[in-house]
Amino acid sequence: MIKELIVKEISKRIIASIIRAVKNTKVKSYTREADLFDALSQHLTFVDQWSAEVNFADLKQSKLTKKVFVQLDIYFQPQRVRLGDNEHVEKFELEKIFDIGKKHIALLGQVGSGKTTSLKYLCQSLLYNEGLFSSQLCYPVVIKLNEFNSLSRENEYSKNILFNSLIKILGIKFDFQNLDERAIENLKEVVVIDFLNENNILLLLDGFDEIIHRTRRDVVIGEFDRLITNVKLSRIILTSRLSDFKYSFSNLSIYELCPLSDEQIFTFANRWLESIHQANIFVEKIKNSPFYDTAIRPLTIAHLCAIFERNGNIPEKPKTVYKKIVMLLLEEWNLQRNIHRISKYSKFESDRKFEFLSSLAFNLTISNNTNSFSDNDLKSIYQKIHQDFDLEATEMLSVINELESHNGLILQSGFQRFEFAHKSIQEYLTAEFIVKLPSIPSSRQTVIKLPNEFAVAIAISSKPSEYFLELVDNRIVPMKLDSQFIKPFINRLLLEKVDFNRQINIAASALMLYSIYIKAVKEESQQLQMFYFDDLTMEFERFVEEIFKRNDKVNFFNNYTITEKLPSFGEEYIYKLELVKRRGQKLPRTLFVREGFLPSSI
Repeated sequence: MIKELIVKEISKRIIASIIRAVKNTKVKSYTREADLFDALSQHLTFVDQWSAEVNFADLKQSKLTKKVFVQLDIYFQPQRVRLGDNEHVEKFELEKIFDIGKKHIALLGQVGSGKTTSLKYLCQSLLYNEGLFSSQLCYPVVIKLNEFNSLSRENEYSKNILFNSLIKILGIKFDFQNLDERAIENLKEVVVIDFLNENNILLLLDGFDEIIHRTRRDVVIGEFDRLITNVKLSRIILTSRLSDFKYSFSNLSIYELCPLSDEQIFTFANRWLESIHQANIFVEKIKNSPFYDTAIRPLTIAHLCAIFERNGNIPEKPKTVYKKIVMLLLEEWNLQRNIHRISKYSKFESDRKFEFLSSLAFNLTISNNTNSFSDNDLKSIYQKIHQDFDLEATEMLSVINELESHNGLILQSGFQRFEFAHKSIQEYLTAEFIVKLPSIPSSRQTVIKLPNEFAVAIAISSKPSEYFLELVDNRIVPMKLDSQFIKPFINRLLLEKVDFNRQINIAASALMLYSIYIKAVKEESQQLQMFYFDDLTMEFERFVEEIFKRNDKVNFFNNYTITEKLPSFGEEYIYKLELVKRRGQKLPRTLFVREGFLPSSI
């Protein structure tokens, strides 16, 4: 911990700064060195307590920052300035942040990218002399900028919100007598800047995006500009969500936190769970899930780790995780930190934003079939849907900016390029839109683009068995969709772990799907005169077997007769089966079945 000697020395320097500032003025200072020492020590205690732990609602108990923190990488410049997806942006490790340059820093990131936790790590490293700071910074000062939201109305138009906060932290007291307001503000600035230029302070301004009131935000950014322009010795770091910081100042380096890599995801899990064995199990489970892409954010992987730590498992149904992540980003994370972000638009609260994002996801998916799109794509879709949400036609960029700022589900990924933060969440939002439509889309051109989304739609439907029947019997089969749709659809359906009614019609539709896949892949491999039964084939067969649990599989296949024996890879064959006409039964007329899947009695 920082020694008392350093605090005493800083207190003496502040006294000297005050004496220089009030010289030849009518201002009197009744600040004592002991008062400064007490104020600085009190702030130091606050910084230590604030930075020591990571905590949120899902945790059994808080985690020590130094134990769970994973060294993050930082882009030299925000991704949004890239002119194309192929443009490479250099990066460096967080621990080298003071070695890269001598300018002050704006550290930007998406929701949950680790901005605040990075500051906590820097504070702990400085407080406990862990050798991270080659620049010999000696004392951390932290201002949580969201605290300015609770200022009284008379502070609304003050030009010294930030400087006043620093004066209070330092414990400086003045008697301004009859000085006018401008002179008072100038004096405070002189004292603060002099203090920062006399000491190697690390000044951390956390959460610029969390300042709700525009007027106060403008005041703070003006003060920030004056600080970074005039402070030479101390270092200043301001954090913000990307969409809320689009400024450019001299003497300021603007960096962006990178997503976690696969290696960092494992390291994160290992440190969080404190067990390599448990980390391996956890990472394997999320890698085999549809939502592994969400683990690139420290916020989301931390919540997944917390769930795993409590239950020894991740939720069995992926739809539970989709909902958790969306609600976390839309609303819960702000509420947990007592931040109430105010929408610029009436009637555009969290539930409406969810519906807007669902509509946007659906329309962008069927038009682009990707999670990345241009501003022209966005404008086209926005013009199509804005009236459904009582939004102005000319407000597209403002609406998207608010969505990025408030929840980070959609973000700017390059120059005039946007994307959904996670492909799996885009698929989930699209599925939410689909299941709320009056009926399943009947256009082949639309359906063929949505194999993953329809699998998720079945999972989140209030009646998954009926939705599955309707989709297979009245869309997939009549449309004669090929393996390019069937394979990802089946694969995702298995991943979603849908609970179906074990009824003969469900089994029949599942078998029809299986038959289409077998036939399609067989036809696509005709030139090789062989067929390779992949893992998906075997896994889907087990899935169909599960549906047959309460039905007699032998009796079902007794409705068919073998009409053709087709060669395949190895010693197995594919059998073509034709339905024997029977009244009162709605069964597929023709089935293609792997030899090993048929009951032995057939």
